[in-house]
Amino acid sequence: MEAITPEMKVADVVRRWPQTAEVFRARGCHDLPTSVMARIMTVRSAARMEAIDLPSLVEELNKIAGRARA
Repeated sequence: MEAITPEMKVADVVRRWPQTAEVFRARGCHDLPTSVMARIMTVRSAARMEAIDLPSLVEELNKIAGRARA
């Protein structure tokens, strides 16, 4: 199973796991999941832009996507 990584594009994450859009919105990336920027912005750069802790964001995204690491 593929896990969400910091290098993945936000648009790819949301397209593959639509439920992750709510995680981005809850963390302050309100328009990002549906914006043009989502196609070029990585999870890492979104976290940096919004001053979000990257490890906790990736963990939450994977959890909500059903891909939590054991």
